[in-house]
Amino acid sequence: GAFAPLGVLNTKGEDVKLGSVLSQEKPVLLWVMRRFACPLCRGYAVQLRDNVQKKAEEKGVQMVALGLEMAGLESFQEGKFWPGGLYIENDKQEVHQLLNLKRASVWKLFDVGMMYKGHQLQKEVGGNATEGDGFVLGGVFIMDKDGRCMYEFRQKNFKKDAPIDEILQVLDKF
Repeated sequence: GAFAPLGVLNTKGEDVKLGSVLSQEKPVLLWVMRRFACPLCRGYAVQLRDNVQKKAEEKGVQMVALGLEMAGLESFQEGKFWPGGLYIENDKQEVHQLLNLKRASVWKLFDVGMMYKGHQLQKEVGGNATEGDGFVLGGVFIMDKDGRCMYEFRQKNFKKDAPIDEILQVLDKF
């Protein structure tokens, strides 16, 4: 699909094309996450790991996460928050540009509910809410094996991630 020619980095920092990473034979769940150090991102990674991974494996769906930058990657890997493939945007942030994922306004950052949730999650999953670029929003995209998008969820703010039950419903179709 449209993702194929885009450049990303693997966890060693080497350039790879997203098309060479995403399966040609299987459906793909692509989680465009924000930051590896972000407690909200870690909390959602754990939800996907604990609630979606089993179904994805049953249905033969490849799970891939794409982070925005290398910051926090090592502790994210050590924490085993994410069971699937891990890639990182290059400096051009080509994937985020293609998906046109919005940068949140600075006012969204001072959302009291989000700060409370982030603080709670930071206690549970660690991480550092201030490390790296906190203004880029992410999303979840599920493609069938032919690269057609079956589901897309683009974050409008930091608090709301793609609902797990919606993801499971889409996976049930495979």
